[in-house]
Amino acid sequence: MTVGEVFGSAPAVAGAALALIGIWALWWLVRYVRADKMTRASMRQAIGVRRRWRRLAPMVGLSVTDKTPPAVIVAPDGKVPKPRVLIPKIRVAADRYGVLVHAVCLPKVGLAEFQKAAPYLADAWRCTRVSVLPGKPGQLVIRGVRVDPLIVPTEHTPTGAVPEDLAVWDLGLDEYALPVSVSLANVPGVTVAGLPGFGKTSLVNRFMCDTSPSDAIQYAVADGKVTSSHEGDYADLTERIFAFVGDDLDEANALFTRLVKLRRDRSASIRALLGVKNMWHVGPSAAWPLTVLIVDEAHLLPRLQGVGPADEEARRAGR
Repeated sequence: MTVGEVFGSAPAVAGAALALIGIWALWWLVRYVRADKMTRASMRQAIGVRRRWRRLAPMVGLSVTDKTPPAVIVAPDGKVPKPRVLIPKIRVAADRYGVLVHAVCLPKVGLAEFQKAAPYLADAWRCTRVSVLPGKPGQLVIRGVRVDPLIVPTEHTPTGAVPEDLAVWDLGLDEYALPVSVSLANVPGVTVAGLPGFGKTSLVNRFMCDTSPSDAIQYAVADGKVTSSHEGDYADLTERIFAFVGDDLDEANALFTRLVKLRRDRSASIRALLGVKNMWHVGPSAAWPLTVLIVDEAHLLPRLQGVGPADEEARRAGR
């Protein structure tokens, strides 16, 4: 290709480049218009992070000087090239709560240096907090949250689909807006504690609503703050609960006794019926469901199995 042909094709190349830029700008604008208010703020924040990065990185100690001269030691004008200042490359994405930055490490600019600079990045990016974690080999994941996820009201809509794994309990988001879950496999019990009105029962209701489409799980509820199943926080789930007791201590003790007997019977027959000594080796099924006992307002049901009101009154009287 001659020089003339190169210059002749320049308008076509420039037009193609402008077309690509226009398509990208249109795609970004559509995303921006369709996003909610919080996501739009994060998208604007992401633009600022990208635009200011080359200036900010050296200021917070995230750069390194390459003193090795290039292949051409002496420039044509006789001057020696100056050492190069290298800055980690980044990719920035936005969501409702802030930005997610993927950074490429450099010699002497790695995990420790980014973690040390995290408070300064939080100030520069106008974030509530910033975390730095290892990503792929040679890369880091920097999470900056503009809005504290723990103070934002959470909405959850059950899908109605059977969960892939009954042993996984999705709790929601942590302080960096990352999903949090716990495993229930081989766990005899879970305590959910907190101040009144901070979402303990809502968390349990979420678990029940997410897992109830599966016939491999069954629920029993002892709710100490109500009298019947049609009251309180579990009224809408009554049809999915195989046993419910309220604040009647005798009924509660009877339910606990029933479930203890069920556990003992299962323990005695598990090898014959399932061929294993641990149900989690084969997983729950409709024939051998995961049985979950939910005790809400446990402080209102202080008597253990086999201890009735008369025994408690005698204890209080010192007999």
